[in-house]
This record gives sequence, structure tokens and C-alpha cells, in this order.
Amino acid sequence: MATTATSDVGPGAGAPFSSIITTVRRSLTSLANKGKQHARKPEDGHAQITRLIAIQPKPNSPPHPPDSQASAGKDSHEKPPLHLLALPTELLNNILRHLNFVSILELRKTCRFFHTLASPPQLRILFGREQLTTLLLQHCKTCLVHDPFRSNLLSCSHEDEGWPLASQCVDCALVANDERLKIGKRVKLGTEDVVQICRWCGRPIRNHEGVAGPPDPNSPGTRRDGRPFHKGNCYRSYNNSLLFFFILGWVQLTLGITGAGLSWRYWRGAVMVFAPSVASFMLLWIVMGFLFFRGSRKRAYRYTLLLELAILGCWIPPVYYISMQIVNHPERDVDAAMQAALALFGLNLVFRLFNVMGNVVIVFSTPDLTPRKKPNAGLFKRAIYKLMLWSVAWTYPPSVEHRLSSE
Repeated sequence: MATTATSDVGPGAGAPFSSIITTVRRSLTSLANKGKQHARKPEDGHAQITRLIAIQPKPNSPPHPPDSQASAGKDSHEKPPLHLLALPTELLNNILRHLNFVSILELRKTCRFFHTLASPPQLRILFGREQLTTLLLQHCKTCLVHDPFRSNLLSCSHEDEGWPLASQCVDCALVANDERLKIGKRVKLGTEDVVQICRWCGRPIRNHEGVAGPPDPNSPGTRRDGRPFHKGNCYRSYNNSLLFFFILGWVQLTLGITGAGLSWRYWRGAVMVFAPSVASFMLLWIVMGFLFFRGSRKRAYRYTLLLELAILGCWIPPVYYISMQIVNHPERDVDAAMQAALALFGLNLVFRLFNVMGNVVIVFSTPDLTPRKKPNAGLFKRAIYKLMLWSVAWTYPPSVEHRLSSE
């Protein structure tokens, strides 16, 4: 047997063995060429990781039901859904510590789990007594708005009902007609700053907003209390009303002087024209004296109202007399002097009527026109107060600076 085996691999068998080796090499070369033809392009690291994540199953993916193997094979590569309930309780408590009470109340309405997790006993344990008290003081008791700096909240004390949830924001205080937000008073904010109330909008003037007005000579670096306005739109609107009043005052003075001059020149013989015109001219200067020398300490508007009523009555007879002359003598030509006199007398009558209305508003509004800025003011109320504001701007806008008895 050994001799036979040796003879099989001897020199006579070399040709068949070499042919086998050649055949194997050709097969391997053919396989290598086919592999090159079907080889993929090299992938970068991001593509490889993405392909591996897409191929490998998720270790935490929930098991699929046995009766839906096809859908399981389709959804096995999808990312499992993420929600708050999947987080551990420690992380949920940490999230609760960064929420305000409005968000916590909304969260409690979502499900039973969060209703229990954010229950009042749990919140007391989670926040602690001091932090919970501070957090409650930062919320408005009415609308629960959160103000971490308390700059828009009114101050509260331990004696207030519901403390520490006893603070109130400025908007809710305006809606509730809080007596602390009245012009002429000072109010204490949640920041412990005692500030004034703007006489134009009725809101507190916080320290960073500043108090507009001329400097107080007795206290360098401060402002007079007579002009508590916000430096921005409020003081700008007030200055615009002063400019309007200044221009309007000169127009009224010009009309009064011109009307008296026309009656002196053309209607000296008509008593119903000349006498009332002279009287109104004299009363006009008395009113001007009140405007120039009236201070902000005493309210003299009732006397100005009486004078305006007298001037209004003085301009009625001239208008009536000239109108009757035109109606009773239609054959006469209406000359330029009569037309000018009738126009000027009528304008004086209209201007004095507006002055009477403005003085009535000033006397009875004392002089708070800030309800037009309240959040709950209706359209009709805003229109009425806007009309009153224009009446004050027409008559005497500095009346909003008048010091009240509470000051």
C-alpha cells in the first residue's frame, strides 16, 4: 500500500496535479473579478454608523406582538417614542423645580401621574418652605402671572389674606380699582421700592423708567413731584398736549382781540354788539391772568369756569344781532365787514363753548383721566375718557399736574 501511494505522486502524476492548481487559480481570479465589479464605494464614518444603527436592533425597543410579525419586522428599525413618563422621577422633580405655578397647574391636568406628582404636599417637600414662600410671592394672586423680579407686583405683608400668595400685579390692581393706584399717591412695589403713579397712564413709575420733568432745585439730582410721568410716551404725549394748548391759546387771544376791534370800528353804534364785545375783551384778559399766575397748589378752575360762561354769554348778543340784520333786511348787500364780524363772533362763541366744556371736565374729574388706560376698559368708556382728555388738552392740560389733597 505504501508503494502504491508513492507511485501516485511520482513524476508520472505531475501533469494532472499542475492542471488542478491552474484550475483553482483561475476560479479564484474569476471570483476576485466579480467581487470588484459588485464592490461598494467606501463609506465615511457617519454613513457607517448610520447604517449600523439602522441595521442593529434597539436593545430597549418594546417587544412586538406575535400575531404581527410582518409589522414587527417593518417597525423594528424605528426609534421608540419618547415622553415625560419615560423619564425617571428624579428628573421629573428637577423639571418641576424650574416651573412656575401656572405651568405646574397645567401639568397636573394632563394625567393622574402628574396630578399626584405635583400635588401640594409633594410640592412642599420638593421646594422647601423658604423657596416655596419666595415662589408664591413672585405670583399674582388673581391671574397667577409669574414675575421673578417682582417689579410689576404690588407689595404685600403677612397680614394680607392668603399670604404668601397675596401679591397682585399692576394690571389686576387696575381692574380691581385698587386704591393704592391713585394719582397723587405713592405705592410700594414687590421690590420694596416706593414709587409714584404716572398721571398720564395711571401706572407706577419704576426706578429704571425714571420720572420726567424739570429738576428740583431743592434736591439736586431729583425731579419735582409735580410732574410724575414716564419718560417715554407719557411725557411725550403730555408735551404734545402742552404745545397744542399753547398754539390754541394764541389763536383764541387773536380771535378775541380781532372781534373786539371789529365791533369798535364798525358796530360802535349798536349797543348789542359793542357793549358785549368790550366786556368779553376785558374778561378775556382776566382769564389769561388766571392761566399765567395759577399754580398747582390751589384749584381755581371753578372761577375760570364762571368767567368762561360769562364770555360765552357776551358773544351771544352780537351773533344774534348781526344775524337778525341779515334776515330782516334781505334787500341789503352783506358787506365784507358784516361777514367778517359774523365769522369772528361765531368762532369766539364756539371756542368759548369748548372752554366751558373743558372746565366742567377739569372741575369734576379731579383730574384723573387714567381709567381710559385700564385693561378692562370697554370701547364706550375709552371713547368717553378720550373725549374728556381732548377737552382738558383744549382747555388747560397742566391741570393733570395739580396737587391733590392726598399729597
